[in-house]
Amino acid sequence: MAQTEASNEIGPKLSFPTFLLKILASGVGGVTGSLIFLLIFVLASSLISPVLENFQTQDVVSPIFIFILAVMVFLASTTGNLLSILLLGLTERGKYQRLTSSVYQTFVLSIIIFLLMVPVYYITSTINISITAYAIALHIILTAQVSALALEIVSNYRYALVGVYGVTFAILLSSGILFGVARFITNPAILLFAALPIIWGSIGLMTSVTTMIYGGIARIYDKDFLSTQTLYGKDYGKDVEETEEVEQKVKDEAGADFLRKG
Repeated sequence: MAQTEASNEIGPKLSFPTFLLKILASGVGGVTGSLIFLLIFVLASSLISPVLENFQTQDVVSPIFIFILAVMVFLASTTGNLLSILLLGLTERGKYQRLTSSVYQTFVLSIIIFLLMVPVYYITSTINISITAYAIALHIILTAQVSALALEIVSNYRYALVGVYGVTFAILLSSGILFGVARFITNPAILLFAALPIIWGSIGLMTSVTTMIYGGIARIYDKDFLSTQTLYGKDYGKDVEETEEVEQKVKDEAGADFLRKG
């Protein structure tokens, strides 16, 4: 009975202690990722230094250096993203009920983005090595964004749209902060180490703020505007279960036609 009543509540709810806890959890995940990035950088310095010396003398960027750099970003961002969504999921166990699936999807997406970004690293390095820093920033932002979206969509289906709005606002906020800080920092390495904490801190902040604001608006107007069960336009008035039955009927009829043709 309690579950039925909870499912009929209008709009998501978020207490202030949970709000603070989510910001702390996402920030810890981002900082951990940056520390791992720094640790990998220090451990790999013995391999990178000769390559850098070769670059300085021959004005050529070794593919080995680019690959090591891509792996460093992959390991740091993936670890930070996985830890962040795990900690965020633990802050609201009732909301994020399919956390394992979210972690799995995040890991798969991180591998796919890594494979797609490797050519981008090589292309930017052939143009100008300084442009590679923007490729790294893009890599970090993309992986953090898809990780947060995977968490919201997979584990929080009913209010997945609220999560999409919150993550979008967070990426815009963090990008603005990073570009603003870039104007005052001459060393791009410092900005890259700060990227994960800034991005995940923004995700924790904006997703929580969006949830609280939307929840308040939905309860004021007594309508779940962003619920996946709320339909608009031509879909208005259709029941979700009814739509699924129609789709299944179409599939069954298509199968029957196939058998008749056979």
